[in-house]
Amino acid sequence: MPGDVLPENMRPGAIYNSNRFFLRALLVRAGCEVTDLGIVPDRFDATLKVLRDAADHHDLVLTSGGVSVGEEDHVKPAVEALGGLNLWQISMKPGKPFAFGFLQSQASSHSAYFMGLPGNPVSSFVTFQLLVRPFLLALQGVSSVQVEPLQMRADFNLPKPDKRREFLRVKRNAQGGLDLFPNQSSGVLTSVVWGDGVVDNPGSNPIQSGDSVRFYPFSEWLQ
Repeated sequence: MPGDVLPENMRPGAIYNSNRFFLRALLVRAGCEVTDLGIVPDRFDATLKVLRDAADHHDLVLTSGGVSVGEEDHVKPAVEALGGLNLWQISMKPGKPFAFGFLQSQASSHSAYFMGLPGNPVSSFVTFQLLVRPFLLALQGVSSVQVEPLQMRADFNLPKPDKRREFLRVKRNAQGGLDLFPNQSSGVLTSVVWGDGVVDNPGSNPIQSGDSVRFYPFSEWLQ
């Protein structure tokens, strides 16, 4: 957890848990009652137990991390053992290791929806806003759940786009255009703090300065 260990004393491969805080805040903003079940050890049995218990008392179980293809990514097999997966991986950047399915309660006929977010913080933030937030609003009976993008001018070049649909962190500038954050890595949450929205760029689509692009402001996502 942030504050537990100084950066210089972090063991190799360890990262601070930033997702816990912004995901809880976003869920509360979306009108949810939230139960924080903490950090689950990287073991299949522990993952299975937490998901089984969560399915008994919740409408949606949301996880962050553990849905990729690493040796310690146990969420996928645990969900399949308790229910099923309807979707695993999506062609977007950041956010490819996203999962959707259901968990069957062991105590009753109740089942809970399951949504698994990537562990990298920007991936987790973007997939929440694009996929989880509209889903939550629909569950609450909201008829219009999608944010409409704005057409704005790109004041940057993207000569080598990714083949996947990409959501680029940008900021409005004084000239009425959009500036691109220089580091678009999915692990750099600073890009979200610095920016005020994302450009929705189709796969394999280069951008030249002056092009019109689709812009989603964070202010609309956070309403």
